[in-house]
Amino acid sequence: MKPGSILFFLLALRCGVYSQEPLCGLSWLEFTEMQKGIPNGEIRASFHNKLDSTILHGGNNGLSFRSEITVPVVVHIVWNTPEENLTDGQVLEQMEILNRDCNSENEDLRDVPEAFRPFIARKGIRFCLAAKTPDGRASSGITRHKTDLELAGTKEDLYSIAPAWDTERYLNIWVANTGDFLTGFGTYPGIVPPERQGVVVHPKYVGYNKSIRYNFGRVAVHEIGHFFGLDHIWGSDGACGTDDGVEDTPLQQHSYKGCPAHPQATCGSDDMFMNFMDYVDDACMVMFTQGQMERMLATIESFRPGLVNNDIPCVLNTENLNAEEFTIYPNPASGEIKIQFEEPVMTNGWVSIYNSLGQLVQKERRVIFDGMTIVLPDMASGTYWIRIGNESEKLIKK
Repeated sequence: MKPGSILFFLLALRCGVYSQEPLCGLSWLEFTEMQKGIPNGEIRASFHNKLDSTILHGGNNGLSFRSEITVPVVVHIVWNTPEENLTDGQVLEQMEILNRDCNSENEDLRDVPEAFRPFIARKGIRFCLAAKTPDGRASSGITRHKTDLELAGTKEDLYSIAPAWDTERYLNIWVANTGDFLTGFGTYPGIVPPERQGVVVHPKYVGYNKSIRYNFGRVAVHEIGHFFGLDHIWGSDGACGTDDGVEDTPLQQHSYKGCPAHPQATCGSDDMFMNFMDYVDDACMVMFTQGQMERMLATIESFRPGLVNNDIPCVLNTENLNAEEFTIYPNPASGEIKIQFEEPVMTNGWVSIYNSLGQLVQKERRVIFDGMTIVLPDMASGTYWIRIGNESEKLIKK
């Protein structure tokens, strides 16, 4: 049997074993690229060798001494059905989850077994929605694209439907349907062309959601781990001889699913299945190790330095709005309205619409910026009021 046929057979067998379990799409991505003649094995080996050398010779010192490492993010929502067109609030929620989990600020760190607590990451990486486009225009850091493709997340058309922003300076996250068996995928440096570098996440796994296993928004955390150079914690196959290249994660023979009870052991030591780079349920993955964080920082330093060496402003993480006045147009309107502020604004907060009786018609959390569009619900003709920000903000007649 030819090597390619052997690999296809092994992947097919793997898919058969997990046919009812949606999983990370890294293996699928690498197999897809290999079919195009991309030498994934060589690229991977070169990547890991350079990364190991960076860490061995004291790399990432420049990043380590920064008070805060912040990566600008653009989220491309590519939707086919209305349920896939996620709200700003869901995106903001996912950003908060990323910042919590990637900085060891999650409350469920208390669930880490005593033996593993000394290895919890002490450094971190923060993320913010980018407040400007690559050409300098104000932006919410969220783009929306309607498509007729039902599984846009698994097709290369995705990157023409929603073109990447400069992938050397922005972390691009595409929210798009990846089907029933892939939760999403993150790209190692070099595996795909620059215009496809980033992370893809199925919309039903974004933020806190209604899925059974991946309902804490940790699919994105896992895939960003891949984007920043992390392997699955058990390595590349079901053998104790392969490793993830991280010194403080124990050797592990295979992945876990569900919520196993600690301890579990496969390679002569307890397995760290509660790590973000395993396959357990979101409720049971709770930690990166310090070694993993240092590997992610080394990946930024050696392969993605433009993500931190830039002047891209952030959407502020506050619900307070410092704006004297804003206008609404068109007015009268139906279907949607646009908002224009007299002074530059870039924050997040609440947008509320009330009828003439003072009854709340619509309220949603939004990224608030000049020129934003608000889609209106079905409403009877009449006079309505809109409030932007907190309870003290000014109402404008509509």
